Amino acid sequence: IGVITKIDIMDQGTDAVKMLRGEDIPLRLGYVGVKMRNQQDITNNKPVKVSLKEEREWFDNHRLYNKLPPGLVGTDTLITKLTQILFKHIRRFL
Repeated sequence: IGVITKIDIMDQGTDAVKMLRGEDIPLRLGYVGVKMRNQQDITNNKPVKVSLKEEREWFDNHRLYNKLPPGLVGTDTLITKLTQILFKHIRRFL
């Protein structure tokens, strides 16, 4: 699984849409784009819950990323995918 971090600070005029769709370098488990907290948020002790809400709003309001199919962006998506992968591995060895 590929994780594209700090997707919100990409250079003007660039985006990660092709990569998120697996068009540049395909990965078996795909990609997930995340915004993540910045250093100021961490320094100011911004709650993670607030940061996750702001991340979701940022992706929902982005002119390109809001048009992507579900399951390609957001920390919540990454958590879900990683949890599913972990459960599959655990089941395989029990």
